[in-house]
Amino acid sequence: MNDKSASKGIVVTTAWFGKASWDFAPRNRVELIDSRHLKALLLEHLGIDALIGLPKPPPGWQTRDLS
Repeated sequence: MNDKSASKGIVVTTAWFGKASWDFAPRNRVELIDSRHLKALLLEHLGIDALIGLPKPPPGWQTRDLS
């Protein structure tokens, strides 16, 4: 980001981010988009109700968060 003088970076995953990532991101102008947020964005902007399969729910998530 510094090489290109970017104002912000975005990292997208179909999985989840750990605590270290969530701590790092705001200090370094990085927006994190995990599977839950990605699913909501796909529905809101493209009308796609995606099913993102994970081998197990991320820490602190409930089964309903994946459907």
